Amino acid sequence: MFSKNKKDRKIDSKEVGLEIGLLAFNFMFKSQHLHYGYFQDGLEADISNLKKAQENYANMLFSHIPDGTRTILDVGCGSGKIAQLLTIKGYQVDCVSPNQRLTNFAKKINGDKVQFFQCKFQDMKTDRKYDLILFSESFQYIPMDKSIPLALQMLNPGGFIMVSDFFKNDIENKSKLGGGHKYDDWLKFKESFPVKTIFEKDITAETSKTIDIVNQFNLEVLKPAWNSLWDLGADRFPLIIKIARRLYRKKIEKMEKKHFTGQRTGDNFRNYKKYMFYLFQAEN
Repeated sequence: MFSKNKKDRKIDSKEVGLEIGLLAFNFMFKSQHLHYGYFQDGLEADISNLKKAQENYANMLFSHIPDGTRTILDVGCGSGKIAQLLTIKGYQVDCVSPNQRLTNFAKKINGDKVQFFQCKFQDMKTDRKYDLILFSESFQYIPMDKSIPLALQMLNPGGFIMVSDFFKNDIENKSKLGGGHKYDDWLKFKESFPVKTIFEKDITAETSKTIDIVNQFNLEVLKPAWNSLWDLGADRFPLIIKIARRLYRKKIEKMEKKHFTGQRTGDNFRNYKKYMFYLFQAEN
């Protein structure tokens, strides 16, 4: 039996994590949002405030949509909740969604009001043009040399590009949190694109509290549940658990170190990451 290459695997662990997060948010908080919260005006990093913070984030995006915008492409639409709210506001929205599971959920809440392109943004084929293209926490998954140039090809004259995502700071020590393009590289790329910056804001402080909530949930809920399952397995199936721990020791240790050591905090996020919001306009 041959082990699958990472590129050949049909199920991506990040996608599974997003789906689990969506199910948890939907069940516990009746929230269908799948993005960071925007903790403004002193809103505390408490799990009871997460739904409000996620609504704040969505409203922050909406408040910067330029007047006259009618058509929007939501790149990496996640749960489809942002697209749903945009259609309620009267915008015509299309979505790019490479994840089958999330696409199914997004289609369920949007029905036929939204057209979905189930592919990566860089593989998208369409003759449609848009007034605004939105990258909400999807920009980091797209090669920088593909993102803005491809978006410009899909814009109407004078159209806009909205980017809301985090980047990696250039720090010698290894980050405790993964993801994000290098911020210094992005600054160089950004200057090479034929766009003008309409609005730019560092929202790291307002979004980092989300990580504190996730860390708290991991330590107070997932870690005890994880340990209890291992204990139960060792009691009922000791030989199987012993073999599993031996065969997958490194993977188990890596996963536990990542999620259960309390290193994925808001402080570390603020140290290693920079969450930026941009509104660009195409220069024609």
